[in-house]
Amino acid sequence: MLFCGVTAAIAKEIKPTLLVYGDGIEAFAAALQAARSNVPTVWVYEGATYMSSVESSALPIVCNAHLLGGIWKDLLIETGQLKSKNDSLVIALQKDINPRLMRNALERMLAKQQNLTLVSGTKVIGIAKGKKELTVTLSNKRKYGVRAMVDATPQGDTRQYVVSTDLFAKPSRILSLPEINADERRTLLALGEYENALYGYRWFDVFSQSNSNVFFTANLVQVGLDDNSLSLRANLGQAVGAAAAYCSFFKTTADKIDMRKLQTELLTFDARILPFSDISSSDSNFKSLQKIFLVSFFPVESTEKGVLFDGNRPVSIGSVKAVFNSLYSRSQLWFVNKEGGDFELNELLDLIKHVSLRGDEVNREVEKEWSRKFKFKGVYDPNHIVSRYEFAVLVDRYADPYVKAIDAEGKILR
Repeated sequence: MLFCGVTAAIAKEIKPTLLVYGDGIEAFAAALQAARSNVPTVWVYEGATYMSSVESSALPIVCNAHLLGGIWKDLLIETGQLKSKNDSLVIALQKDINPRLMRNALERMLAKQQNLTLVSGTKVIGIAKGKKELTVTLSNKRKYGVRAMVDATPQGDTRQYVVSTDLFAKPSRILSLPEINADERRTLLALGEYENALYGYRWFDVFSQSNSNVFFTANLVQVGLDDNSLSLRANLGQAVGAAAAYCSFFKTTADKIDMRKLQTELLTFDARILPFSDISSSDSNFKSLQKIFLVSFFPVESTEKGVLFDGNRPVSIGSVKAVFNSLYSRSQLWFVNKEGGDFELNELLDLIKHVSLRGDEVNREVEKEWSRKFKFKGVYDPNHIVSRYEFAVLVDRYADPYVKAIDAEGKILR
């Protein structure tokens, strides 16, 4: 990483194609994600340092304890110098964060990023849109030509340079997850809990707060700016950083983003878009569960204990028929003679083979890997009633519905 001052004088700066502006957790997460996505990034902030608030006092954070993931979890692990990513250890650490240790962790994480340049003590004073890039002018007279930008300042300080009128005066309300319909859930980019409410950030939310490849976080943070919102804001910043990095890397505009490619990039860097608090990110099948959630096979239900997957519940044939038929034209023939009831294992495998054009090798492999690879309970039994957990793992592994394209509204494209 290239810092201002002595280091910058002796090292050649990588020409950035993305600029992040702001000094909070959203800016940190956006800049780090962009750099990790192999996009040369410059992080500009007005003060002498970034995230100065974390040095003020101990940070007992209780929100989002069972939904840890992504850059926020990485920061906690680095803060505690943990050798294991086990959720229980990270949860315990989050309840009593030493601010000095977190500051050290921030510095170590940033120092590892060769694609990231930090510029302190300056502000953005102008943005000009060209045919292929944005020219961002700083108060220190420096100019950067970039393909995308993230404004992560609390008030969206650069809006005046992007549009002549304030298009962001009335942002849409960020919805709690149970309020988001099945189609929109397929476009989720980030989740976060605050004061017992679980919020979901859809692509629509992020896209609505962008203009000319400048992405704003200000109106997306509709919670208190306190310690307990740090995890939610980090998740949001990571998602916005990934979206801006996509535009920069592929030299495209926000309206042309491929939703699945964007989500896959987030999942690659361990972002948690799975809302079920009874599923640990340490679960051996966690990635399969994430992808199946983003296909919207199962409804999201809020209970007194939160939003749960309840993986032991059976899966009724009728409950997934519509989604299967949207994904695979071949599945309609399979469902013709199915009146209802819960899936038996042999029925689910038969459906999977039908839509994926596979043969009986699927049955043999599932039997062989039942407990060894898939970590399922009990023994392989063709007449066994399939649980939600088993359904998710097997459908992801052998039918791969997540790869089916979706549009910006979450509609499945065939």
